[in-house]
Amino acid sequence: MEEVEQQQAEQATGPRVTAIIASFHRGEMLHKCLQALARSRPAEALQVIVLDIGTHDTTPEMDLDYPEFTFLRMPRNFGAPKALNIGIRSAKAETLCFLDPAVEVQPDTIPRLADALDSAPEAGAVCPLLTDASGSPLAQVRRLPDRDVLGRLWQDESAIPESVPATLDAPMALEYPGRKALLIRLAFLKGMNYFDEHYGEWGGDLELAFQIRHAGKKALLIPAIRVTDHGASEAPMRWTNSQKATLAADRLNGVAHFLSKRAGFFAGLLLRIQAVLLTLARALTFQNAGYNWSLLTSLLGGQKIDGSQGSL
Repeated sequence: MEEVEQQQAEQATGPRVTAIIASFHRGEMLHKCLQALARSRPAEALQVIVLDIGTHDTTPEMDLDYPEFTFLRMPRNFGAPKALNIGIRSAKAETLCFLDPAVEVQPDTIPRLADALDSAPEAGAVCPLLTDASGSPLAQVRRLPDRDVLGRLWQDESAIPESVPATLDAPMALEYPGRKALLIRLAFLKGMNYFDEHYGEWGGDLELAFQIRHAGKKALLIPAIRVTDHGASEAPMRWTNSQKATLAADRLNGVAHFLSKRAGFFAGLLLRIQAVLLTLARALTFQNAGYNWSLLTSLLGGQKIDGSQGSL
């Protein structure tokens, strides 16, 4: 009995939430995100883990600026699922908060989200309302894509429509919340055996959304809790044709893997074949030939973002 009480006491003094931030060439945005997290209260209730994915944007100075935070530097870009799994296994709390480097929280954001999750048994996850710097709500309502949308998604990453929440008066369920700012229980992630590392960079968020619905749970948007997303002010990445091809091939891998799991092996295989034939036709007719030949090579090689790619 004394041993049980001691374990409970240790858990009570540990962090309530572990925030996990994955950063790939996002060092400038990351500073603002970490400054905000450093102001979270109570400080001892929050563990912060920063995953520097193969870019070393988190300089040694960051370690000095935030000695209470944990920086895990990946030698290469292994893709989000693998990096996140490393962060999850390093977490000390039973509740996790995934944050995008462009998201700035308020000092009470994370404890309020944790309270919301604890008070909603139907929720598998909760997320705050995303706003721009002026406080206007941003589009974050998305449906899980059907096969038609999935078939276009590998070519166009904006194929999933997004909209601003229709009402801000009460919590609402999101089919596809993403992980820009998402609070979820560690037990749920363990139950789904963490993120599926057969995905590269793209697909892990979609799988998580499906698993939440499959478990009969909801991802609840809590409009009363708001965070600022500075992503719109971030300078866009300037990708080479080779890098663009790697990203597109990775999206195809994610879509095809998701289809294989949900609609059968041949559904995923058929999409891969269609993608190769379409890209070949475009290359042979000199439609952005440099990009499409590079993409064809990536598709034929089954390229995904897993540390083996040379372009990222």
